[in-house]
Amino acid sequence: MGSTIIRRGVAAAAGVLLASALLPINAQAAPPGARVAEAANSLRASLGAEGIVEIDRDTATLRRLARLDGYLTGPSAAAPERIAREYLAAHRSAVGLTVAEIAALRLRKDYVDIEGTHHLSFVQRVDGVDVVGNGLKAHVTRDGRLIAVDGVPLAGLPATLGAARVDAVAAHRAAVRTVSGVPAAAVRSRTTSSATFSDGGRARQVVFNTKAGPRLAWEVIDMAGGYLSVVDAADGSVLFQRSMVANHHATTWQNYPGAPVGGSQRTVDLNRWLPPNATRLEGNVGHVYSDVNADNVAQASEEVAPNAASSFDFPFTNFSDQVGAPCSAQRQCSWNPAVPYSWQTNREQNAAQLFSFLGTWHDHLAAAPIGFTRAAGNFEAVDGDAVVAEAMDGADTANGLPDSKHANNANMTTPPDGMAPRMQMYLFVKSASVLAGNSGDTADILYHEYTHGLSDRLVVDANGNSTLISAQAQAMYEAWSDWYGLDYLVDSGLERDDAVDGDVREGDYILGGRSVRSEAMDCPVHSTEPVCAGNPAAGTGGYTYGDYGKIRNSSTVPGTTEPEIHADGEIWAQTLWDLRAAIGSRMARSLITRAMELSPSDPSYLDMRDAILLADRVVNHGRGQREIWRVFAARGMGVHASTDGASDTTPTEDFSVPRR
Repeated sequence: MGSTIIRRGVAAAAGVLLASALLPINAQAAPPGARVAEAANSLRASLGAEGIVEIDRDTATLRRLARLDGYLTGPSAAAPERIAREYLAAHRSAVGLTVAEIAALRLRKDYVDIEGTHHLSFVQRVDGVDVVGNGLKAHVTRDGRLIAVDGVPLAGLPATLGAARVDAVAAHRAAVRTVSGVPAAAVRSRTTSSATFSDGGRARQVVFNTKAGPRLAWEVIDMAGGYLSVVDAADGSVLFQRSMVANHHATTWQNYPGAPVGGSQRTVDLNRWLPPNATRLEGNVGHVYSDVNADNVAQASEEVAPNAASSFDFPFTNFSDQVGAPCSAQRQCSWNPAVPYSWQTNREQNAAQLFSFLGTWHDHLAAAPIGFTRAAGNFEAVDGDAVVAEAMDGADTANGLPDSKHANNANMTTPPDGMAPRMQMYLFVKSASVLAGNSGDTADILYHEYTHGLSDRLVVDANGNSTLISAQAQAMYEAWSDWYGLDYLVDSGLERDDAVDGDVREGDYILGGRSVRSEAMDCPVHSTEPVCAGNPAAGTGGYTYGDYGKIRNSSTVPGTTEPEIHADGEIWAQTLWDLRAAIGSRMARSLITRAMELSPSDPSYLDMRDAILLADRVVNHGRGQREIWRVFAARGMGVHASTDGASDTTPTEDFSVPRR
C-alpha cells in the first residue's frame, strides 16, 4: 500500500536517485511540494556526495533518507525513539511534516534485530483511526546512530473523515467477491469499527490515501480467500488488494512450446489469480475449461483439477517426432491430427497454460500505462464478466478430432460491460504450412484475442456498446490486437525486433516461422527486405493509407474486389509500430489506449490519428505532436489525407505535415 514513487536525478558522485530533483521550486510563492524539495536539496547537499534524499511525487513528503558512506547521526545514549523524533523534527521541512505532525506520530513497534538494531515503525492517525500504507520508519544502531529513515507520511491530515456509510460486514463481502465471488465466512463479532469472521479473518476501520486524498476505509483480512483488501467506507469499492498466500502454481511457458526465448516450461505462481485450495481453473480473471464438445457448458469431465500434489503442474508432451515437419524442436507440435483423441495427452497442460496467459494479460492491460481497469470495463468475476475461456474448443466434434468449424482459428466474443466474454481457442490441423498446434499454447494468439475485448470496451457509444462497426474501424480492431501483443512480447525480450526489417511477425509459431499477415509489423515504408515485399497492387515495402483495399481481395466473385480487415489492418499496425519506435513503447501504449477512450463512434483511421494527437495533449502536454505527425504523414495519413468515413475503402493519402 502507498503512493507511487517517482525517482529522478543523480547526485554528483554516487549516482544516487533523487525524487526531489525535478520538483518545481518557486521562491516567491512556493507550494508545499516545492518548499519540501528546496529543503531536501539542501539536506542532501549537507550529507555529501553519497547522501540520499528522496521525495515522493504524490505526497510531497519524504520517501527515503540515508547516507551510503556513513550514518545520519553519531552515537547516542538516548532512547531510539527520541533519537528518531529529534532528527525528524530538526529536518521537518525536508520530511514534509510540521512539528505537531511529527509529535503526533504513534510508535507502533520497536523491533530489535539480532544485531541489536532498532527498527521503529511510526503510524499516523485521523480521529483515532490508523492511516495504512503511509507513516515512517527509522532505523537506529545499538549504539544510538540513526542509519536511515523511510516511508511516505501524509501531510495536512484532516481532524476527521466523518462516519462510514459501508459497515465492516459489507466491506468484507465486497473484498471477498473480488477473489472468489461468494463470501463464505460468517460474522463472529462486530463493533462500529471492526468485525471478526468465522474463518479467522477480520475487518477494521482505517484511513487509506488515494489520488483524491485520504479516505475512510476498511482493511479486510480474508483468511478463506487469502487476501488483504482495503475497501472504501463510503461506496464499498475495493481500493487495494494483495494476496497473502502462495500455494497454486503451474508449469507453463511465456511464449510458445520450443520458442528460443520463453519456450520452456517453468513454475509459475497462480495464487494471484486463483482462490486458495482451488479445485478448478476458475478465479477473478477467468474460468478455463476444455470445451471439447463445443456446447459452451463446462461438464465435470472438461474441468481441470489440481494433480496429486495439489498443483496445476502438467508436463507437455512433444508430438513433433510423430507428426513431422513443419513441427520442429523450435516449434513443437502438441497433438497428432492423424490419431483421434491424441489431444487428450496435453489437455490439462493446455488449460493451465491458457489460464496463466489469461492472468498475465489481464495484469498487463490493467497496469499503467494502459490502465484497462475495472472502471474502464475490464474482465473480472467481481463484476460478473470474467473471461470464459474454452480450451481445445470442439476437439471432439468429429469422432475424436475437430470438425472444420473448430480448427485453425480462435475468437473472442465481448458483450457490454458486466457480461462475461467468451474466448474460444481451437486446435490447428497440420498442413504444408500449418503445424499441429494449439492456439491456447501460444502467447501472440491468446493476447490478440483478449485485446479484442480491450478495444470493444473502450471504443463505445454513450450506452457502452462497441462501435467498431465499419471497414476501417474493423481493420484497426485487428491491428490493435496484433500490436498490443507483439509490443509486449518484444518489450519483454520474448520476441526480437533487431535492425533488420521484418522479424516482428504475428502467428510465427503456428506458421512455422512465417507471419499470418502479408507482411511483418516492422516493415517500414520503402523497405527492400523480401519479407516486406507486399504485393504488386499495394506496392513493395511497408503499407500506406493509399494501399487500403489493395492488400488482399477477399471477394469470392470473379472480377470484383472486397477489402479484408486483417490485411488492411496491417497499415494501422505498421503505423503504430513506427509510433512505438519514435516515442517509445510505454508512451505509445499510453497514447494508443487513451485515444481509444477519446475516439468518436465507428472511427476511421484519421479519426484515430486525431485521437492520438489529443491524447498526447492530455498525457504528454503536447510534447509529441511533431513526432506523431511525422509518423502518420510517412504512412499517408498526413494533414491533407481524406476519407468519407470508416466505411470508405478508397481513402486519399497525403504525406505532408502541418506548418508550424
